[in-house]
Amino acid sequence: MLPSSRIARPITIDDAQVRALIDDQFPHLADQEVGRRYTHEDHISVRIGDHHGALFPRFALDDPLFARVADVIAPSLDRFSFPVSAPLETGRPGHGFPYHWTLVEWVSASTAAFVPLHASSAKELGSAVRQIHSPAPKDAPANPATAPGLGALLPEWDRLLVFASLRGAPENRVLDVESIDALFRVGAVAPVDVEPTWTHGRLEPRSIQSDRGHFAGILIWHRFGAGDPAADLGGAATVIPLDMRDEFYAGYGEVSTATAWRAQSYQLFSALHHIEIDDPFLARMAWERLIELGLAHEA
Repeated sequence: MLPSSRIARPITIDDAQVRALIDDQFPHLADQEVGRRYTHEDHISVRIGDHHGALFPRFALDDPLFARVADVIAPSLDRFSFPVSAPLETGRPGHGFPYHWTLVEWVSASTAAFVPLHASSAKELGSAVRQIHSPAPKDAPANPATAPGLGALLPEWDRLLVFASLRGAPENRVLDVESIDALFRVGAVAPVDVEPTWTHGRLEPRSIQSDRGHFAGILIWHRFGAGDPAADLGGAATVIPLDMRDEFYAGYGEVSTATAWRAQSYQLFSALHHIEIDDPFLARMAWERLIELGLAHEA
C-alpha cells in the first residue's frame, strides 16, 4: 500500500517507548543500547545493540503483516544463502504503541540507495531473488504488493503519472508521458503465466544492502507472502542499471516474455512511486532508470 492511499496520519515512536517495549518483551536485550533510527514512509527501524533491530509500522493497515511475518518467513530462512535482516520475533502492542512490531537480525551495511551496487554484484542479487522465489503453497498468505496484480495499480498509476510529469526530471529533462504510459500498459495486460511464488514485495534501493558496492543482503521483509515474482524483478530493476541487467538474469535465470513485460511495468510503477516519496537518493535512481529507458528527454 502506498503512502498516498493511506488516509490516517502516520504514527511515530520515541526512544523511551522502544526501551520499554524491548525491556518488557525481550528482557535478554535489556542491556543493549537503543541506537540510531531510520524513518520510512510506512515504518520506523531502530537499532538495538550490535546485532538486533526493531521495526515498527506507522499505519494500522500494516499491523497484520507485522503480526504474521516472523512465523511466515521462518520456514524459508534456511533456504537463503545471502545475508537476511530476518524477522526473529513478534513484538506486541504496549506502552502507547498500538501495533505489532518485529525484532530483527541487524545486518550492518549501507543501502544500495546510498552506495549503488557494482556490476560484479548484479549476479549475486539475481541469485538471491531467485532463492526468494520458491513455489508458494496454496494456503500461503498473500503478499499485498505482489498478489493483486498490475491491473489493481492502474488508478494509482494514473495519479503517479500526473505527479511525476508535473514534478519534472533533473538536468532540464521532461518525462515522456505518452511513452511511459504506453509501456506500462503493455505489461499491465500481459498474462500472469507463472504460479505464485514466495515474494519479498519491497525490493528497492533501501531494502537491498551494499557494502562498498558489494551486495550485502536484503532488509524489510514484512510483506513477505505469495504473489507474482515479476513484481520483485521490477523492484530489483530500480537498483540495476540496464548495462548490469544481463548479469542479474545470469544469476536469476530465464523468465518468460510475459513475465519480463510485467517486471518492466512494476519497475516503472516503482520509479514513479520513488519520485513521489521525495527521497533524493530514491529519486536520483528512479530518474536514472527512466533516462536509460529513453523515457525522459531534454526539454
